[in-house]
Amino acid sequence: MSKSIEQLLTVLQQECDLYKDYLDLAKEKKEAVIKGDIKGLDHLTKLEQSMIVRMGKADRVRRAIIGNILLEKHVEQVENITELANLMEEPDKARVLACKDRLANLLDEIRRINQFNSELIHKALEYVEFNINLLTSNGPKGSAYGNKANEKDLNRRPNVFDAKI
Repeated sequence: MSKSIEQLLTVLQQECDLYKDYLDLAKEKKEAVIKGDIKGLDHLTKLEQSMIVRMGKADRVRRAIIGNILLEKHVEQVENITELANLMEEPDKARVLACKDRLANLLDEIRRINQFNSELIHKALEYVEFNINLLTSNGPKGSAYGNKANEKDLNRRPNVFDAKI
């Protein structure tokens, strides 16, 4: 196994570990959104941002290593990891493809949870907007009868809030 392939396998494993941690974080975010835990959600979002920075660094390292492998193999470019693995001998090829599959599975799971979180947040925002509209509406227009059967003007019903936010 060449040094570059060994480095590639190491960085792919590091990326798997990072994405596994990110998946755990996404699951925690899901629970925070469900519970309406704003402080917890804020904390998790900050952790997520620092994790994304680390993912970016690992991605740059992986790209540099792939560049080295391409130079070693005298290939100008490849479209994806599968094409790169096809340039390798066994068992390196199998190990790289196994790492790629683990990463793909993690990314699919993250994508699914993030989509669910997005839907939850969208529903929560719709609910908040509905409540704001309900509290700021002028209520029914028209008239009603009071105790002595005289009409009362319902247009003067005060708003709970004076303006929408």
